[in-house]
Amino acid sequence: MLLFLQVIVCVGFVVIVGTRLSQIADVLAEKTGLGRNWVGAILLAGATSLPELATGVSAVAGFNAPNLAVGGVLGSCLFNLLLLAILDIFTGPEPLLRRAAISHGLAAGLGCVMLGIAAIGILLAQAGTPLTIAWFGVPSTVLMILYLVSARLIAQFELRRRREVLEQEAEVFQYNHIKPMQAYLTFTLLAGAIVVLGVWLASLGDQVATVTRLGQSFVGALLLAAATSLPEFVASLAAIRLNAVDLAVSNLFGSNLFNLAILGIYDLVYLRGNLLVNINHSVHLFTAIVAIVMTAIALVGLIYRAARRSRLYLTWDGLGLIMLYLGGMYVIYRG
Repeated sequence: MLLFLQVIVCVGFVVIVGTRLSQIADVLAEKTGLGRNWVGAILLAGATSLPELATGVSAVAGFNAPNLAVGGVLGSCLFNLLLLAILDIFTGPEPLLRRAAISHGLAAGLGCVMLGIAAIGILLAQAGTPLTIAWFGVPSTVLMILYLVSARLIAQFELRRRREVLEQEAEVFQYNHIKPMQAYLTFTLLAGAIVVLGVWLASLGDQVATVTRLGQSFVGALLLAAATSLPEFVASLAAIRLNAVDLAVSNLFGSNLFNLAILGIYDLVYLRGNLLVNINHSVHLFTAIVAIVMTAIALVGLIYRAARRSRLYLTWDGLGLIMLYLGGMYVIYRG
């Protein structure tokens, strides 16, 4: 009973802080001049993904639980894509991906590339031929470099797109009453609060996992991923209520980019050897492949921009994301 009450209190704080964080991120999108796509994909996504970094580093460095950490990261990627379908329900009559800018395809495509690199690293480790530098793997290094490249590419693309828009219409400022330094300081404090709450929520999820006696890979892919992804959901939902759909969508795609960079960091802090050698290869490889397929479906939905919904009040791409997530979780549980 006490555990249940702690979960309720923690979730309540996450909702409050995540909502405010999304509001301040919208302010920063205006103050920085980089727009909602970049701020959502890099700043907001980085802040809401920090719980994954903290809990995962603790899992690999402190508790020697690589399956829990890797399962949490890849499972979080699946959960973030599921959130695209869930948020679609809250967008009103027009589908979420139809309202979002097609430029999100850049972050989605880069996410597919990074997921592919992670899958290749797992395959090489499974085959007994891991590429390593000292104790950590080459794929992990590539993932961290690719994240930095992705951040730069998205920033350059958004600045170019912003210039093109400003040539056609005047820019409207909504937050002139908020000073830039005030916005930066508030965002930093809220990001710190999200880390604390995310780690607390993840620890509560770990206690639930202990009670249920489920495997580390499944617990990481489902319970830990859901717990650490709650800030993304709250922040994205708050963004939609602010009519900032691009901030919400870029937050989810950007969180997946950050999660995969985190996978590289896990390998760096795992001093017992190559991280990908010491995991359940088949389960995590399957998770990565499902994440690639789900990202591809989201990308198709973004480009096709379908207006019709199924009888379940979801677009067909949203329905596909839900079915793939549920099917993937079932296979991981059975594995």
